Amino acid sequence: MNYLIAILLAACSLLVIRHWQLKRQLMLITARIEEIRLGNINQRVRTPTLEKSLNELGGSMNRLIDDFQRGTEKINLLESERKKMIAHLSHDLRTPLTAILGYVEVLQKDATLTEAVRQHYLEVISSKGNKLETLIRDFFELSKLEADDSPLNTEKINVIDKVQEAVLSFYHPIQHARLTPKLQFPESPVYAWGNGQSLERIMNNLLSNSIRYGAEGGTIGILVREEHERVWIEVWDRGRGISETDLPHIFERLYTGKASRNAVQQGNGLGLTIVKKLVEKQQGEIHVASIPHVKTSFSFCLPKAT
Repeated sequence: MNYLIAILLAACSLLVIRHWQLKRQLMLITARIEEIRLGNINQRVRTPTLEKSLNELGGSMNRLIDDFQRGTEKINLLESERKKMIAHLSHDLRTPLTAILGYVEVLQKDATLTEAVRQHYLEVISSKGNKLETLIRDFFELSKLEADDSPLNTEKINVIDKVQEAVLSFYHPIQHARLTPKLQFPESPVYAWGNGQSLERIMNNLLSNSIRYGAEGGTIGILVREEHERVWIEVWDRGRGISETDLPHIFERLYTGKASRNAVQQGNGLGLTIVKKLVEKQQGEIHVASIPHVKTSFSFCLPKAT
């Protein structure tokens, strides 16, 4: 009888100790979660116990905290980018708008202006207005692309036909810039899954960039090639290129570069960001490489269609 009582007492003692250990572990977990709730998101739940269920609970909580931390970091990054974008956009809108208002005021108040000067001022106003319109259009296009996570509607398209159409549309700008085009296309049609309108937008942006920044190199090249399950399109020139400082940031929103471009040539910094978004929405990828005055190339790919 005494033996049974001893066994029962021992079992009860083990249960009490076990209960106390579990309670202590739960209190530690609760305290750690409270620290995290108060903002210390680098903390993690530690459960030094042989209890499998508590270890699984701690592991699940840590994974949840990891996801929360990544989400918080992404939100902070997006907020920082939003603030920078608004600052840049405000500057880019204010500069041409101020110039327009200034010229309009002169036209209104100065009756001594000759007709030639008036026409010059009107041309400047028109140019600044077009810059504003382009910036606003690109901004809303980028906002639309970023708000819609769904891929673009794609179809089987003849890549060579689309690229040739884009090159022909730039015939006069290429001639005006005194650039010699070098075209490298396969003899047979090349098909890819893509969106025709988006491909046109991509080509227009890349060609206009090569003409703007590569004119002094005297050559502009367009290449189409097949590689495994991809169709690659490359636009290149031999102009001043992109500096090592600018190269990692070339696809960032509103980044117009510092070392490689001057104020007269700079665009609005949204075009290449739009290009990257459009390529990625067609399940492709885009790369840039630059050796100033040797070769600067933008190459992107689309899924090959058979």
